[in-house]
Amino acid sequence: MRHLRLNALGQAIKYVARIGADYVAFENLYEVKRKRFTENPTANRRFAKKQLLLHGILRSLRKGLHVVLVDPRGTISSKKHGEIMKKYGLDKRMASTYLVALRALSKVDINVHKPI
Repeated sequence: MRHLRLNALGQAIKYVARIGADYVAFENLYEVKRKRFTENPTANRRFAKKQLLLHGILRSLRKGLHVVLVDPRGTISSKKHGEIMKKYGLDKRMASTYLVALRALSKVDINVHKPI
Protein backbone atom coordinates (compact mmCIF):
# COMPACT_ATOMS: atom_id res chain seq x y z
CA MET A 1 0.00 0.00 0.00
CA ARG A 2 2.84 2.38 0.85
CA HIS A 3 4.48 1.79 -2.52
CA LEU A 4 1.25 2.54 -4.39
CA ARG A 5 0.75 5.83 -2.54
CA LEU A 6 4.29 7.06 -3.10
CA ASN A 7 4.34 5.90 -6.71
CA ALA A 8 1.10 7.76 -7.48
CA LEU A 9 2.50 10.93 -5.93
CA GLY A 10 5.71 10.55 -7.93
CA GLN A 11 3.77 10.14 -11.17
CA ALA A 12 1.74 13.27 -10.43
CA ILE A 13 4.91 15.28 -9.81
CA LYS A 14 6.46 13.97 -13.04
CA TYR A 15 3.36 15.12 -14.92
CA VAL A 16 3.49 18.57 -13.32
CA ALA A 17 7.15 18.97 -14.29
CA ARG A 18 6.47 17.71 -17.82
CA ILE A 19 3.75 20.27 -18.53
CA GLY A 20 6.10 23.09 -17.53
CA ALA A 21 4.86 24.21 -14.12
CA ASP A 22 7.31 26.08 -11.91
CA TYR A 23 5.54 25.71 -8.57
CA VAL A 24 3.87 22.88 -6.71
CA ALA A 25 1.63 23.52 -3.70
CA PHE A 26 1.12 21.11 -0.83
CA GLU A 27 -1.13 21.40 2.18
CA ASN A 28 1.08 21.75 5.20
CA LEU A 29 -0.01 18.47 6.76
CA TYR A 30 1.98 19.22 9.91
CA GLU A 31 -0.65 21.86 10.70
CA VAL A 32 -3.53 19.37 10.55
CA LYS A 33 -4.87 18.18 13.91
CA ARG A 34 -2.72 15.40 15.22
CA LYS A 35 -4.71 13.30 17.67
CA ARG A 36 -8.46 13.04 17.65
CA PHE A 37 -10.90 10.87 19.57
CA THR A 38 -8.18 8.87 21.31
CA GLU A 39 -5.17 9.03 23.59
CA ASN A 40 -3.18 6.63 21.42
CA PRO A 41 -0.97 8.67 19.02
CA THR A 42 -0.99 6.00 16.31
CA ALA A 43 -4.68 5.04 16.43
CA ASN A 44 -6.07 7.90 14.34
CA ARG A 45 -3.71 7.77 11.38
CA ARG A 46 -5.41 7.12 8.08
CA PHE A 47 -2.22 7.63 6.12
CA ALA A 48 1.40 8.46 6.90
CA LYS A 49 1.14 12.21 6.39
CA LYS A 50 4.73 12.99 7.34
CA GLN A 51 6.09 10.41 4.90
CA LEU A 52 3.77 11.51 2.11
CA LEU A 53 4.61 15.20 2.49
CA LEU A 54 8.35 14.59 2.74
CA HIS A 55 8.31 12.36 -0.35
CA GLY A 56 6.35 14.97 -2.31
CA ILE A 57 8.70 17.77 -1.32
CA LEU A 58 11.84 15.81 -2.17
CA ARG A 59 10.51 14.60 -5.53
CA SER A 60 9.42 18.13 -6.44
CA LEU A 61 12.81 19.60 -5.58
CA ARG A 62 14.57 16.91 -7.64
CA LYS A 63 12.43 17.89 -10.64
CA GLY A 64 13.39 21.55 -10.18
CA LEU A 65 10.00 22.73 -8.92
CA HIS A 66 9.50 25.37 -6.26
CA VAL A 67 7.57 23.99 -3.29
CA VAL A 68 4.93 26.07 -1.52
CA LEU A 69 3.41 24.84 1.74
CA VAL A 70 -0.07 26.20 2.43
CA ASP A 71 -2.01 26.12 5.68
CA PRO A 72 -5.19 24.12 4.96
CA ARG A 73 -7.23 25.63 7.80
CA GLY A 74 -10.48 27.25 6.75
CA THR A 75 -10.62 25.81 3.27
CA ILE A 76 -13.70 23.65 3.84
CA SER A 77 -15.48 25.58 6.56
CA SER A 78 -15.31 29.04 5.00
CA LYS A 79 -17.98 31.11 3.26
CA LYS A 80 -15.77 31.37 0.18
CA HIS A 81 -15.73 27.56 -0.08
CA GLY A 82 -19.51 27.41 -0.53
CA GLU A 83 -19.44 30.22 -3.08
CA ILE A 84 -16.78 28.45 -5.16
CA MET A 85 -18.72 25.17 -5.05
CA LYS A 86 -21.82 26.89 -6.43
CA LYS A 87 -20.02 29.09 -8.95
CA TYR A 88 -17.87 26.39 -10.56
CA GLY A 89 -19.97 23.29 -9.77
CA LEU A 90 -17.22 21.61 -7.75
CA ASP A 91 -17.52 19.07 -4.98
CA LYS A 92 -16.18 19.97 -1.53
CA ARG A 93 -12.74 18.41 -2.04
CA MET A 94 -12.13 20.07 -5.39
CA ALA A 95 -13.28 23.42 -4.01
CA SER A 96 -10.86 22.99 -1.10
CA THR A 97 -8.06 22.17 -3.54
CA TYR A 98 -8.94 25.28 -5.54
CA LEU A 99 -8.69 27.42 -2.40
CA VAL A 100 -5.32 25.88 -1.50
CA ALA A 101 -4.05 26.66 -5.00
CA LEU A 102 -5.26 30.27 -4.74
CA ARG A 103 -3.50 30.64 -1.39
CA ALA A 104 -0.31 29.25 -2.89
CA LEU A 105 -0.49 31.67 -5.81
CA SER A 106 -0.98 34.62 -3.50
CA LYS A 107 1.88 33.38 -1.31
CA VAL A 108 4.37 33.40 -4.19
CA ASP A 109 2.92 36.65 -5.55
CA ILE A 110 2.06 35.44 -9.05
CA ASN A 111 -0.50 37.46 -10.98
CA VAL A 112 -3.39 35.02 -11.43
CA HIS A 113 -5.16 37.03 -14.13
CA LYS A 114 -2.08 37.67 -16.27
CA PRO A 115 -2.81 36.75 -19.92
CA ILE A 116 -0.54 34.15 -21.47
